[in-house]
Amino acid sequence: MIVNIGANLRIHRLGLCTTIILLILLYLYAIRQSSYYASKSSNDFVSLKLLLAGAIKAAEVGGVEVVGVHEKSKLGIESKGKTKEGIDDPVTLADYRSHCAMYNYLSLAFPSVTVISEERSKDCDEVVRPSGTEESMVLEQIDSGWDVAVDPEHVTVWIDPLDATKEYTESLLEYVTTMVCIAVKGVPVIGIIHKPFIPKQTYWAWAFHGSSKNLQSFSSKKVPRDPILIVSRSHAGKVHNASKTALGENVKIISAAGAGYKFLEVAVGNATAYVHMTAIKKWDVCAGAAIIKALGGTVSSLSGDTQLDFGATDSMVLEDGLLATMRSHKWYLDKFNNI
Repeated sequence: MIVNIGANLRIHRLGLCTTIILLILLYLYAIRQSSYYASKSSNDFVSLKLLLAGAIKAAEVGGVEVVGVHEKSKLGIESKGKTKEGIDDPVTLADYRSHCAMYNYLSLAFPSVTVISEERSKDCDEVVRPSGTEESMVLEQIDSGWDVAVDPEHVTVWIDPLDATKEYTESLLEYVTTMVCIAVKGVPVIGIIHKPFIPKQTYWAWAFHGSSKNLQSFSSKKVPRDPILIVSRSHAGKVHNASKTALGENVKIISAAGAGYKFLEVAVGNATAYVHMTAIKKWDVCAGAAIIKALGGTVSSLSGDTQLDFGATDSMVLEDGLLATMRSHKWYLDKFNNI
């Protein structure tokens, strides 16, 4: 019998080396995981999963204020002036109270993150901060896979305390939403749109991580073959005539209020495109853009620019209009740019 000692030694050395390499890799992985989870509790990084849970909570507590003011029928309507289309731009007690609830909650829970709101703080001492006992319940409902820790300096949170204020004053409550958007390095990655009135629902989506179940149920919905545009009820401008010129006299056009409402109608397949032809504020756009993009759709200016920046130092207005679609985005752009 011949024993090949050299071959056996080579095999043992190979196995030993492989074992050592695996142990080193496991050690490095353990260190990385340990430092990752430790970083989430420090001020150096913020957990996007925790921030999503907080943003959902913020949208919902804002909704509570919106409903509460409406039920008391003391709206406290004021005017912020006129829009570019010459329409009154109202603000109500509900806008202020919702702002206070949402802004204070997020600022206290995530002090290292920049929060930008449509409204200003007014009589915020009268608004009771939520106890925070439900955050863990919200967190448990988020099935988003792995977490992501980011530098808070790269995060901007945009909030709209009451979208569709004009319709709110007219009791057209189906259009009313509260919205929160989380942008990282200017890119909207998480969007939350909350409908505070019946049927009360919260919609959210996180790019590459998932979405709320009420959006998942529409993911396989068949998109209508013929164009169905949804446009602003109070800021329509020339969009009706332009849409008929671009797409033909028989195009179906739905007039609706609230950017959040219109984004959701596109997201769930009730409209094929959301078209806005005048300037629009970023707190109206950010949450809906994050949801549409996370679901695989496209949002751009009407000039075709998809690099819409939502950083803390960027302009707060999109001057070149807006187009949001789930499919055939370039086709719609070409149609509108050729009129």
